[in-house]
Amino acid sequence: MKGPIFMYYRLTEFYQNHRQYIKNFDANQLYGDIVSGSTLHTSCDPLAFNDAGKIIFPCGLIANSMFNELISIDDTSSQTFVMSPHNIAWPTDKRKYGPTKYQISQIAPPPNWALRYPNGEYTEEYPPPDLSTQERFMVWMHVAALSDFRKIWSRNDTHNLEAGRWRIHIDMNFDTVQYGGQKWLVLTTTTPMGGRNPYLGIAYMSIGGLCILLGLLFTIRHCIKPRKLGDESYLSWNQPGGGLPSAKPFIFYSSTALALQYYCEPGFKPIKDKDLQLDLSRLNKEFDIYQNTSTPPSTTSIYTQVNLCNVLPIPDDSNNENCLKGSLICRRTIHIKDNKESIDIVQTIARDAEDKLNPEFKPIKPEEDATKSQFGDKAQSALITLQCDESQSRDASEKAPEPKEPKNDDKNNDNEKKGMSGISIFFTIVFVSMAVYFVGGMIYNYKVYNARGFDLIPHRGKLVIILSHVG
Repeated sequence: MKGPIFMYYRLTEFYQNHRQYIKNFDANQLYGDIVSGSTLHTSCDPLAFNDAGKIIFPCGLIANSMFNELISIDDTSSQTFVMSPHNIAWPTDKRKYGPTKYQISQIAPPPNWALRYPNGEYTEEYPPPDLSTQERFMVWMHVAALSDFRKIWSRNDTHNLEAGRWRIHIDMNFDTVQYGGQKWLVLTTTTPMGGRNPYLGIAYMSIGGLCILLGLLFTIRHCIKPRKLGDESYLSWNQPGGGLPSAKPFIFYSSTALALQYYCEPGFKPIKDKDLQLDLSRLNKEFDIYQNTSTPPSTTSIYTQVNLCNVLPIPDDSNNENCLKGSLICRRTIHIKDNKESIDIVQTIARDAEDKLNPEFKPIKPEEDATKSQFGDKAQSALITLQCDESQSRDASEKAPEPKEPKNDDKNNDNEKKGMSGISIFFTIVFVSMAVYFVGGMIYNYKVYNARGFDLIPHRGKLVIILSHVG
């Protein structure tokens, strides 16, 4: 093996991501400061003080559970291959640790460190460690996100590990049997691209394969039922009704228009001293707006008919269920309960006969125009604001017509317009994540462990245990 050579230890089934474990340390104590007892109780309990009342240094669950085995390498001729514990921590980490300012008589080692010191106590001959030099401790304090992780233990940057027979001596101090885990020793090298890590590559390949599959599906769909790209007919303002919500027809009448509003006539000049003409002929049609509010067991619907240029087709024999003749804006409030409709309020908001709409036209700057155009023969836009007059409200008699069922074509169109619901998106994400997990895990088990058959399934042992408990 060509240098630099790195030695890692790998632990399985060791959960450093537990919430209580992650929070169980005191940053000021690690920096070397003297911390009050109340603060230590908050940040390091149950390993803040020992049974004799002394402060545990370093305190907390993370420090107490540090990987503490001693590892060395030599060959058959007892020639030692030196692995250095230096330059394995991040430079920023070294600024977080310092020598303690506690008196030796005030502190005691963590329980799992006690065997290193006579009678489990710090002494002048065996003083507490200077954490600013303990890079293996700094590496351990970086908690891992997964239960299967590895951390660097030492390195050799100058020598090669020649081919031959080498012996590794390990002092077994870290017990993995008590929690059912395993420990591994990993010797590896690195390249200018970094160390060997298959997880990211597996994720990239899985997502890339999924994107290729989706691309093929969308291509097949486009070949079977193509849609013209850039087709302006799909724009909302090019839809029937100008893109407004589709209205359920209430009553249709055939009647000729009574009068045309002056501002809708061809050649209309909104401002006398300006050579400007507006073409509002597109407003000369009936717009139907239908708003529903469901308050079980009833539904309230507000059905509004609007024609800003011409009067609405109201029959001569108008009754309390219709707006007044000559209405430009008519609104009905309908309550539906038990499949029965009752018209409660009829409002004539604007009429041609007595209260014509009096729009106010103001020129705006070209850069503020919605169409980004100039005056003259260029395209123009208009903003119309309507204010309702509640004084025109009046009661209406009850009516219970048979509810009209929507046609099958309308149902199909509504289904086509609806997109994916939130639940569909959620389950799609779950399905894709599970597929990436199983495919990536099977590739990893095959490449690393040369697994076959059911052994390719990632974490198969856990799944068997879970299924046995469920059964």
